[in-house]
Amino acid sequence: MRRSILLALVSVVCALALPAVAADSPCVDCHDDVAAGMANQIHMRIEPFEVYGRQVGCEGCHGDGTQHMEEGDPALIRTFKNAAEDTAACLDCHGLKEQGEWHASTHAIENISCLDCHSIHQTVNPLNTCKDCHQQVYAEFNLPSHHPVPEGMMSCVGCHDPHAASEGQLRTNQRLNTLCYTCHQGKEGPFIFEHDPVVEDCSLCHTPHGSVANNLLTANEPTVCLQCHEFHFHAALLSPEDEWEVAGVEYQNPNGEHSFNAAFTTKCTTCHTQVHGTDLPGQTTPGGGHGLVR
Repeated sequence: MRRSILLALVSVVCALALPAVAADSPCVDCHDDVAAGMANQIHMRIEPFEVYGRQVGCEGCHGDGTQHMEEGDPALIRTFKNAAEDTAACLDCHGLKEQGEWHASTHAIENISCLDCHSIHQTVNPLNTCKDCHQQVYAEFNLPSHHPVPEGMMSCVGCHDPHAASEGQLRTNQRLNTLCYTCHQGKEGPFIFEHDPVVEDCSLCHTPHGSVANNLLTANEPTVCLQCHEFHFHAALLSPEDEWEVAGVEYQNPNGEHSFNAAFTTKCTTCHTQVHGTDLPGQTTPGGGHGLVR
């Protein structure tokens, strides 16, 4: 009972706090369907003091509609039929809010307008917007291992700023690793025993959108490791077929003479678990403690 009353109060407060397109707005007389869709849009909730005294409401974007209403001519109001025109209108306000790099961005150079990606009168899923042009990337999100964009747990703009002038329009002015570490902080270090490719560039081993290999790897183990490392020396040894003794305990080998090969040429991280780096030395003397095994 309390919960239902609380929800009812919240809905009433929200209804009072979020004005619809003003009922006395002359635009509603002809564009009632658009006005209904704009009821709770952010543009309809902006107060004049938030935009430095500029016009708010419908005319804030479409301009003075007096002549348009008198004569009914669409040419007498801004209709956003021209890429340069609608971009200029948007940047009039948004140029002051992190869009200062727009004219140097890849999207601007490709003559993409604001309305090619944004829908002012209705809410649009960002992924659906991006996939219209980036079909290959969208397809990669359907691979077995992928960032949870299709599941709605993150979006393209979590890593990319579509208005930026940076390479790949990434949300960083530094190297790629800095962006990855915003979520994967445990991989950053610094570590006493480092893995060189981790320090250099995450994309040497991982692909960001999706992969057939597990953990977004560019290839499954051991292939990804063999791009830099040779096969483990144990792989060339023949395993003892009979019992053998270790510290006074006898062991049997049920897997045959090639079991060393099978064990050491399948998945490197079975033993080298700390592939991103560690502060604990490895247990192998020949590796100088750099085994990344613990």
